[in-house]
Amino acid sequence: MPAIHGAAPTAPREGLIPILPGAANAAPARPQHVDPWKFWEDYYKSGRYRPSPKKYKDPDHQELKDLCETLRLLNVNRKHADVQAALSAYMIYRPKMIEPWMYEALAQSLKLNGGRPDEVRKYLGYAADMALKDDNPNNIVSAADMLMLNGNYERVGALLDKAYKLVPHQAPPMLMSLNLALKTKDPQRMSDAVEKVLGLGWPGLDERFRGQAHQGAESLARTLREDGRSAEASELLNRLTASEARDLFIRLTWLGDADLDLVVEEPEGVSTARYRTPRTVFGGSIIRNGYGKHPLEVYVCPRAFDGDYSVRIETIYSNDEKPASNVKLEVITHEGTAQEHKETHMIKLGGGKLTDPVVVKLKGGRRKETLPFLAPRVDIPDSVTKPKSASNKPPADTPNKPDAARPGSR
Repeated sequence: MPAIHGAAPTAPREGLIPILPGAANAAPARPQHVDPWKFWEDYYKSGRYRPSPKKYKDPDHQELKDLCETLRLLNVNRKHADVQAALSAYMIYRPKMIEPWMYEALAQSLKLNGGRPDEVRKYLGYAADMALKDDNPNNIVSAADMLMLNGNYERVGALLDKAYKLVPHQAPPMLMSLNLALKTKDPQRMSDAVEKVLGLGWPGLDERFRGQAHQGAESLARTLREDGRSAEASELLNRLTASEARDLFIRLTWLGDADLDLVVEEPEGVSTARYRTPRTVFGGSIIRNGYGKHPLEVYVCPRAFDGDYSVRIETIYSNDEKPASNVKLEVITHEGTAQEHKETHMIKLGGGKLTDPVVVKLKGGRRKETLPFLAPRVDIPDSVTKPKSASNKPPADTPNKPDAARPGSR
C-alpha cells in the first residue's frame, strides 16, 4: 500500500535520481490553476486515461497499479490534497476495485489536510470492516495498526484477536496486543499476549521478544499498583512467571573452530527442527545458530507435546587445525518450574556427519495443538499480485462514494 506521510524538511532538489517509466504509469501532472477535486474527478469519470484492453490483459488491474504509482509520486511531493482527491475520485468511480488500504490512505491524507478526527476515524473503521470481511491477516493487522496510531483503541483488540487466530505463528498480532494492553491498562489482555509470545520460540529474535513481553508485563504491573489495583498487578506477575517457563530447552556448546548444528526430531517423527527449518509445527525452534567464534546452538520448545525428542549433532565443518572438542549437550525439561530437570551429555563427534541420537523423554508438556503448515504470508497487497474479482465489494454498510472526504461535505 502506498504510505502517506507528513511533510518533512527536505534537501535541495538538485541531483535527485530520475524515476524511469516502469510497469505502472503515473497520471499526468495537474495544472497549477486547476482545482484538485475537479481535476481528479474528471480524470476518473471520463475514463480518457484508462489502460487499453489491447495492451493489457486486465485494464482494471493495471489502472490500480497506475493509481499506486500516482499516489506514491504525489506523496513524495507532499501534494496531500491531490492524494485525497485522487483516492476519493477513484473510489467513487471504481467502487468494485476498493481495497482496505485505500480507506487507510484516505484517512491519513484527510488528517494531513486538517480533516475532522471523526471523519478520520470513520474511514479507518471502513478499512477495518473490509479487512475483517476479506479474512486477510495482513489487512487486519494494518487496520489495527492505523487505529492504534490514531488513538482509536475500541476495535483494535478484536482485530488483533482475529489476526492471531489466522496466523498464530506470526509475531505482529501478539506484540501489538502487548502495546494495546499497556495503553488500555488491561491486565487480562497483557497476560494473554505474554503467554502467546512466550509460548513459542523465535529464531534469531527470541531474547528480544521475551524481553519485550517481560518488560511489558512489569510496566503494566507498576501502573496498576499506582492506580490502586495491586491484586491485579500481582496476578499479572504470577502469570508472567508461569508463562516464562519452558517445557524443553536444549543447549549445545563446544571448543574449537567449527560449525555444529542441532538436529531435533520431535515426537512421532512428524517434524524436525534444524538450521534450514528453524521453526516446526510442533512449536520447536532453533533460536540460536552457532559457528566459528560463536560456539552456541539453542533449541527450545516452550510449549511441547509429550513424547521422545531425538537430538543429533550435525558437523557442517570442523577446522583441522583447531577442531571441535569438549562438545557438550545440556538438556533442561520444565525449565523455570519446581519440576525442572537438567542433564548434561558429552558428545563424541566421530567420523560421520550426524552423531548417534540422544533421546529426551518429555512428560507433562503443555502444547495442545500444532501450528499452521503454511509459511507466513508475504506482506504484499493482493492487488499487486492478482486481479480483484468483482465480488470483492465493500461491506454493506460502507458507502461506495466517500463523499465525506470532500471539503464541501464537512
